[in-house]
Amino acid sequence: MGRTAALFSSLDVPRRLGTLTATERRLWRAFPQGELVDLRVGDPALDDPAQADHWPAERSVRGEVLAALLLGASQAAVGAVAVVRLTGARITGGLRITHGQVSFPFLLQGCRFDGTVDLDGAVTESIDLSGSRLTAISAYGAQVRGTLDLDDTVVTGGTRAVYADGIRIEGNLSVERARVTGSFTLINAQITGRAKFIDAKLTNTAPGGEALNAGGMRLGRSLLAQGLQTKGELRMPGAHIGSSLHLNGATLDGLGRTALHADSLTVASEAVFRPRGTGEDAQPFRAIGTVRVPGAKFGNGLDLRGAQLSPTPGAPALRAGRIVVEGNLLLGQDFRTDGDIRLTGARITGHLDLTGMASPNALLSLHTATAENGIRDDIHSWPGRLNLDGLSYGSFSEYLDARQRLTLLLSRQVRQSDGSAGGFRAQPYEQLAGYYRSLGSDGEARTVLLAKQRALRGVLPWGRRIPGYLLDLLVGYGYRPLRAIGWAVGLLAAGSVYFGQVRPQHVSAEDTSVFNPVIYTADHLIPVIHFGEADVWQYHGAPAVVTIVLTVLGWTLGIAIAAAATRTFTRN
Repeated sequence: MGRTAALFSSLDVPRRLGTLTATERRLWRAFPQGELVDLRVGDPALDDPAQADHWPAERSVRGEVLAALLLGASQAAVGAVAVVRLTGARITGGLRITHGQVSFPFLLQGCRFDGTVDLDGAVTESIDLSGSRLTAISAYGAQVRGTLDLDDTVVTGGTRAVYADGIRIEGNLSVERARVTGSFTLINAQITGRAKFIDAKLTNTAPGGEALNAGGMRLGRSLLAQGLQTKGELRMPGAHIGSSLHLNGATLDGLGRTALHADSLTVASEAVFRPRGTGEDAQPFRAIGTVRVPGAKFGNGLDLRGAQLSPTPGAPALRAGRIVVEGNLLLGQDFRTDGDIRLTGARITGHLDLTGMASPNALLSLHTATAENGIRDDIHSWPGRLNLDGLSYGSFSEYLDARQRLTLLLSRQVRQSDGSAGGFRAQPYEQLAGYYRSLGSDGEARTVLLAKQRALRGVLPWGRRIPGYLLDLLVGYGYRPLRAIGWAVGLLAAGSVYFGQVRPQHVSAEDTSVFNPVIYTADHLIPVIHFGEADVWQYHGAPAVVTIVLTVLGWTLGIAIAAAATRTFTRN
């Protein structure tokens, strides 16, 4: 017994801890050498931390004992690295290291924590809580000089499950396959490496609850969240991601509100919201609620191919006004939504790809947007309603003649009043005409501009449409100048035949000239040239009315031909 007492005293345990249990003494002895204390029995079902209420007392360790070790109550052995390495234990009470300085890594894997893990303001080395079951983690303003590993953890927390606002992590944050109930907050967090939420499930069903709030987060490398499932808002406003963002196969459910709230997000490389896997087993990216990224910047493209967006009634599916995409914006390959896709003021330095989009009932708004490298599409890819006013673009990947493009694009322009198709904006016609001119297809450009005039006529009051109908009939608003010549030739022939059948009277009885019906018709039909025939011969009654009609039509055709010539020479 004397030897046991001497051994116990050599542990140099602070008095406030009282008498250590056998398990705690084992942990205390293992710490200086960094040895593992494994309390598992080898049966996965029995070792599940969810069954910790049924574990024997020998598997329990007080949280205050762990805190004492971490805060320097024992020192490393000479030539060894001290580490708290404990697996399969039930940690009773809370683990409180608030504002402490921890110079050793600690690995508490597969453990059950009865109380909160409190790291507020602490400075620690790497932390590994993988596979553990916790009530809550609080790490406000903490500094982790290494990695924070929460893989496979279950946090049952409540209002604040993981509270890590302002945390600084000099390595990676890993939350793979974790199950968190309550809010997970990383507001203004600074993470030097990457953050991984692959296959994690974050749930916060409280009214207005946020599953993950990483507003203002600064991430040195990528955010990897393939297969992530959230219930409650995923918030990243003002966050900065130093490399790429991957949400392939993720399911974000805003529970009636915004699914993804990422105003002014910056992603230095690509952002990918694609399906995960291939074939029938592929898991698409799904958002139940609005995907909101206005003012966001993407340094190497934004890929939403195959995504499925289901907004709440009355809210847009994708709200991405003023985004900047350095690269391509990809909305094709079975991208599906029935909601509004708002890309107002977006600037895309690459191309806008709509090839294979499957959203016929959506409204795609590209108001004042720019696709500098053009648009990739196919004839079936565009939604049924469009707002293209102010959209500027390069070329189309697939050449379609003007009539097809007009039917495909401009006839789907929405009205401002009710959002239904059939609205008129002048700029989309001008932009499309400019596209055809850039290809040297002036005829196609004139077809587009003629369609613009007809569409404009359709929104005028009935009384003001009559001159337009006349100009359209005669010369196609000046874009069909040969039509006026055809009218002139036809009227000349018809007038010549008519006046050849009806003999006029000499104006002067002394005149002996011979009547020429062709020249007489031309004299009335061509207003700027005088042949003198009308000065010699005259009609009364119905033929006189015909001469007046010819004169009016002649002046009308003259004006129309002049307008057509002006448009031709100015190329507008």
